[in-house]
Amino acid sequence: MNALRIVFHNVNHSPQQTHLVLEQCAAAEVDIVCLQEPWYGSIRPIPSSSPAGPADRTEDNMLYGTQLHPAWRLIEARKDARVVCHVSRRLVNALVMLDPAVDHRDCMLLAVRLDANHDPTNILNIYNDTRNSAVTYLADIVQRLPDIDVAGGDYNTHSEVWDPAYPRHDSAERVGELLDLHVAMGLRLLSPVGVQTHFPHHGASPTVIDLIWVPNDRSPDLYRIHVEGRDRGLSDHAIISVVIPTGEWSYKGQPTIAPKSEAEQDFISSIRDGLHAAFPPQPSFASVDDLQQAVNTVFNSILGAWNAHARPATICTNTCQWWDASCTAAREKLEAARNRLERAYRHVKSTVRARRRKHFDERIEQVASEQ
Repeated sequence: MNALRIVFHNVNHSPQQTHLVLEQCAAAEVDIVCLQEPWYGSIRPIPSSSPAGPADRTEDNMLYGTQLHPAWRLIEARKDARVVCHVSRRLVNALVMLDPAVDHRDCMLLAVRLDANHDPTNILNIYNDTRNSAVTYLADIVQRLPDIDVAGGDYNTHSEVWDPAYPRHDSAERVGELLDLHVAMGLRLLSPVGVQTHFPHHGASPTVIDLIWVPNDRSPDLYRIHVEGRDRGLSDHAIISVVIPTGEWSYKGQPTIAPKSEAEQDFISSIRDGLHAAFPPQPSFASVDDLQQAVNTVFNSILGAWNAHARPATICTNTCQWWDASCTAAREKLEAARNRLERAYRHVKSTVRARRRKHFDERIEQVASEQ
């Protein structure tokens, strides 16, 4: 892989919409979901003796938080934040962290290191309220920010720059502050001009307030963006999908050989055969150089066998390190038994149906003959 798939969406504080979007994004193999205005509330009762911290507990002993999903890792800066991120659990090799340079409930800077040899990919998730809080805060700390690879979210700002058809634009001061901030971050607008992203529930005219920004020193051909305004579910905001370039990375884990597998036996056999071919039955080492050469030969034999038999592990949310061939064999026997049981059940069902039909045919003939 050499790209990252990211979705930006305002879920309007709706847990149903959050679940729907996470389900859809998991099915579409999206890597990161950046949400604005997430739902926060009471999730479930917790015992009074539970070690949950005070920030997670309500006065009536309810666990307090936001939506979770088994396919995603929730990344949040604080409770009651107005932005959160969900990172796909398929990114098992990625190191994900929040950059401490951004500390505000309306914005978060997610640093994702996809490979140990790469710089982190920095993703800025923004919810900018009517008071321009996020833009004002970021403008104050812009000198401390690292290079941003993509910034996006709900900016709540109307401007002819991205929405020329909307009749009521915000003040030049508010728009200027937003543009100045992104110029200072070295970003340009990626969002298509005039493509509506906000469809108010109360029937007002659709507008463009959800925006995506990318570095201005990179070719536009490296990016793809799609604004889905029709199938947006319960939200009045479009679902915006972005594909951004990255260095080469993979969902697969490091090469490995499963314990007690045929590959492990072949690995050992390859080492043994290589050593038998390289050394006489009773080798002797007359000098340090001879010993060093023997050590190098052993190392090369092991390395060659490893490269020949190790395979990258495909890691998913159901990966179990303890699973081996015996577990696979037992599961295959269970599947075979289930198939036999299903065939037997169908046979019994068809036999009973045929016998019942024959019985009633005989009764009909008997009644007809007696009349």
